[in-house]
Parts: sequence; structure tokens; C-alpha cells
Amino acid sequence: MIKKWWQDSIVYQIYPKSFQDSNGDGIGDIKGIIDRLDYLKDLGINVIWICPIYKSPMVDHGYDISNYYDIDPSFGNMDDMELLLKEAEKRDIKILMDLVINHTSDKHIWFQKALEDLDSKYADYYIIKEGKDGTPPNNWRSIFGGSAWERIGDTNKYYLHLFTKGQPDLNWENEELRNELYKMVNYWLKKGLAGFRIDAIAHIKKDFSYVNLPADAPDGLVGAWEYHRNVKGIEVFLDELNEKTFKIYGSMTVGETDVKEVDRLVDFIGENGCFSTVFDFCHTLYHVNDEEWKDKPVEMLKEIRDKLFEKQLGSVKYGFLSNFIENHDLPRAANRFIPEKEVGFYSESMLATMYFFLRGIPFIYQGQEIGMTDFPKKSIDEFLDLATHQNYKTYLGKGLTEEEALKRINVECREHSRTPLQWSDDENAGFTTGTPWFEINPNYKHINIKEQEDKENSLLTYYKRLIKLRKSKDYKEVLIYGDTIPIFEQYDGVIAYERRNEKQRILIINNCVNKSSTIKFKENIKNVLLNNYKEIILDKESLELRLYQSIVLEINN
Repeated sequence: MIKKWWQDSIVYQIYPKSFQDSNGDGIGDIKGIIDRLDYLKDLGINVIWICPIYKSPMVDHGYDISNYYDIDPSFGNMDDMELLLKEAEKRDIKILMDLVINHTSDKHIWFQKALEDLDSKYADYYIIKEGKDGTPPNNWRSIFGGSAWERIGDTNKYYLHLFTKGQPDLNWENEELRNELYKMVNYWLKKGLAGFRIDAIAHIKKDFSYVNLPADAPDGLVGAWEYHRNVKGIEVFLDELNEKTFKIYGSMTVGETDVKEVDRLVDFIGENGCFSTVFDFCHTLYHVNDEEWKDKPVEMLKEIRDKLFEKQLGSVKYGFLSNFIENHDLPRAANRFIPEKEVGFYSESMLATMYFFLRGIPFIYQGQEIGMTDFPKKSIDEFLDLATHQNYKTYLGKGLTEEEALKRINVECREHSRTPLQWSDDENAGFTTGTPWFEINPNYKHINIKEQEDKENSLLTYYKRLIKLRKSKDYKEVLIYGDTIPIFEQYDGVIAYERRNEKQRILIINNCVNKSSTIKFKENIKNVLLNNYKEIILDKESLELRLYQSIVLEINN
């Protein structure tokens, strides 16, 4: 394997609107990120991924871009962005931006020109089709709910939008459009970006048969995922994108593409792949409060473990995955995986240890390092996200009562992860001196960075230890490039694995449930590298794991 600079990355994801406000308008901004770079340096990360800050009407919180070459005024301006790049470089921190090129905003000049003249070249930048007797071209459902087609005025033509109607899909079959996108990507790379996280890139290739499909819900629509996600032939577009942009600059690229078939990873990662790495989404459909799992946490963990190791073992010959437990599109990890009454230091540090040393690139989402939690709402009106409201309507359409629909939303809503970052117990959690754009979780009084910063037994301090260990010159080689071998799979509630190379063996053992577990253990321990308890209960042939205990051990080879 050819070693690349990004393989020892530890990435911190910033949702800028909720990270730090510098001017009192209640919205996080670029200057706020600059003000907090020393915190990130002290944490130990070396790469930042920033969610979209381009000019946008904010229909989908910046994922609807109206100008790729400009910064949205709510976040600052280009001078601020250039200063951020310089200040981050001083601290040896590289920056990735979100790249949204499956769709634009409907306010983008290309789309506006397309609407002005449906026979213009700009109309072919998008996917515009004739309707059928006053109805959409087919019965595809948008990912956010409702038809994926929007009628254009009083014509019989419709444009495709896999997300909101304010996000028309681009036509990647158009070579001129592709070259415009590549020009924009290179503009940002020339400015000094280290690379991109590429949003919704799995959807750029569509199956253009456009047939109606059997409905999968009472709305008469169908998800049609096989017609627009990782469709065969997508690798041609992705290879071209890589050759004309990323490869030129040696960029780090992270694809938001859920490659379910392990043997297809060869098209996406590795020496001949189009990305540096892709996310492993195998755990994202699981929630301890779902009806299916709320009384069966051990069974849920077994499924997650099996899928996790299937991806780990299947990907090793191709390249690196990106590993995460939180992002801006999911509820908080503690609430997804841990029963409510058991959320705390031990369970949260266990989750951190469990994923952090898997083979691949670890990602930390803002607030994860202090154990921020979900903030359930009492009314649907308290939610701001368009997707949340659409999901609520969908549940009502399926026959759920308002109370039942709200309960489902409170379990799965992505807005839980978008509440402002809790810096301190000061007013507004130290996030802003003004009125925050979104209500702050009231638990900021006891869950905040200032409270945990200098405490030896805090979750924040534990994350610093995780990061320090992975970056350590003594262990980084085995923890980054070593093999991953599942171990102790016969024990319920335990997720454990070995990282190994010719010189070293490291065991990562996690008891993922609220009861002790005794495992047969005859290894000769050389060093205890990490332990979220103060002691290890060990005899000649067994190791007792306390509830939610995580241990990282170096074993004599």
C-alpha cells in the first residue's frame, strides 16, 4: 500500500451554524471557528470538515447552493475564509469543505436561466422531462418525502429533485455542466483546501428508464433507490472528477456513498478508486428506542457487530473506510445506542473506544467529545428542518396519531445534533451573546466544554487520550495500518477486535451493555494503553468486564 498524508487523519466535523457565533447575531460563523482553533488544536485533531458555507437560500441548511464561488453572508465573507485557512495552517490543521454537486439551489443562476428558456443549454444542466397527462414523469419519491418531480409553471414539464424542490438535480450526462463543476472544485483547491467531503455523490448517476414502479406506501410513490443510488456507470463520472480535480492536488476526499456491496468498494477507494475514503453507514439504521430493538439491545448490538466487521474485513484489500458514530444527519450517538437511564461517562467512553480504533479514518462530530445528547421537543412546531416536517406528514399519512408521529420524530430527528455547541454554563452556553438561531439544550448547565476541560475523569479528557494514543509514534503504525481481527464474538454484548502487524498486537475490548461479562483470557499483557475504569479485574484465565467497560491492551507478541 502506498502511504498518503490523510491516512493518519483524525477529523473533526463542524456544523458552522451551531459551532460558535462571533458577532452576536445568533448564528455560528467563520470568525467563530477561527476563535476556537486553539481548542481544536488542544483536542488533538488534525483535519476539520466544515459543512456548507457557500451562498445559499438555506432551504436545506446550506446544502442548496446558489453560488459556489461565494460565502453566505450569515457565515462571513471570502476574507474570513482565507484567514481561516491561514490560521488553521499555523496550527497544522487541514480543512475540508462540503462539496454539493448532485444538485444546486433553485436560485442558482443556471437554474434561473433554465426556467427562462426551457430550450437553452442551461435547461440541459438539469433533469427536465415531459409529464404524463398532467402528472409527473414517474412515481419516484423524494428522499425527503413527496414526489421527486416539480412542475415548471403551467407547462407540462417537470424537473427532478431527489431532495427538496429547492434542490434541482444536476444532469451529469452533460459534459459542459461537468466541466463547470470541475472548474469550481479546482478554484477551491487552489485556495488551499486539503480536500472535500462530497455530499450525496452516490446519486449523480440516474437510470433514465423513468418507468413507474410498484408503490411502497399509501402515497402511491416509491423510493426507487436502485434507480439513482450507486447506479452502474457512476464510476465513469467519479473517475473523471478525480482525474480533473482531486488527483492534481493530492486531495483528501470523503465520499458520502453507502457502498453496500463490499466488492464494489474497488471502484470507490484505494489506489484505483475515485475517493480517498468513504463512510461506513452500517450502524445508522439502528436505534435502541425503535420498536424493533427497545427490548432487545443485545440482539441489536450483535447485528451491528456483524455488519461492522463484515465491512472492516471486506474493505481491507481495497483501502480505508471513514468511521463515525455521529454526524449532522443523525441523532446523538448516546441516545441511539444506549438506553436513556444508562447514558453517562462509562457508556459514552465505551462507544468512543469501540469505533475509534477500527481500521480507517475516525471522525468526531462537534459536541460528541463532551457527550451532548438529544433535545426532544413537545410540538412539531418547535422543529425547523424541512425534512423533519415532511417526515412528520409522512407518518400521519401512514395512520399514526399526532402523538405517535411526534414520538417517532423525537427518536430519529437529525435536528438533535444541530443544537448549538455547549461551550460553558454561561448564558446561551457560551455560543452567542445574542438570541441563538435554534434553542440550546438546557442540559448545557452541566454538559459543556468548560466543565470538562481540566477534569481528569471527563469524557473530553478521555477523547484527548484516544486521539493521543492513535497519533502516538509508538502505536500509530499498528493502529492505522495493522490488520483488524474480530475477537470474543461468542460473548453477547461484547464488541472486541485486535489490531495487529508483524511487530505489535493491540486488543480493543468493549462491554457494550449494562452488566458485567467474564471472558476467557490467557493473553500476556504488556501494557494497559487505555481503560475507562481505574482497574482491571483479571485472573489467570479470565477477564471480568464491568458494565460499559472499555480496555485497550498491548499484548506481548
